[in-house]
Amino acid sequence: MKRLGIIALLTIFSLSGVMAQLIKVDQEVFGMDCAPCAYGLERGLKKMDGLEKVQVSLNDGKAYLKLASDNKLTLQKIQEEVRNNGFSAKNAEVTIVGQLVKNENAWQVNVNGETFIVSSDTPSEIVKSLNTGKIKLKVFVKDKEDNHLNGTWDIRIVEVLKS
Repeated sequence: MKRLGIIALLTIFSLSGVMAQLIKVDQEVFGMDCAPCAYGLERGLKKMDGLEKVQVSLNDGKAYLKLASDNKLTLQKIQEEVRNNGFSAKNAEVTIVGQLVKNENAWQVNVNGETFIVSSDTPSEIVKSLNTGKIKLKVFVKDKEDNHLNGTWDIRIVEVLKS
């Protein structure tokens, strides 16, 4: 009986140690209409801990972020930094690694305290292939109003990636 309890504890600790993080974020930015605006946003984003590479493109209207391994950043923090620089964060294409679970009738991935809920517009062939456990996904995160950021995101899975 003692062994069973120890095995259960080890399993819990090993599952909690699964690396869950954002890897890459391509964030649409609304309201950026001049080079100094893009430069200011880039400088603001570069001050955030956990970013390895930051590039803001005025032409694309996007901030391209590559995150450092073992980062603790959240999409909400990134979008709040965009807002703090005077812009609105819109849709984002994000690569995440996390633990995929089925909660009630919805699949979800938990990453750094945020919940990414798989939406019904994810292609059915992708949804049918999902299994619980560690997963790496390329997802499209749907836009939220800036004043409604709460760490819960609706996503459409674009691709299941190899871990």
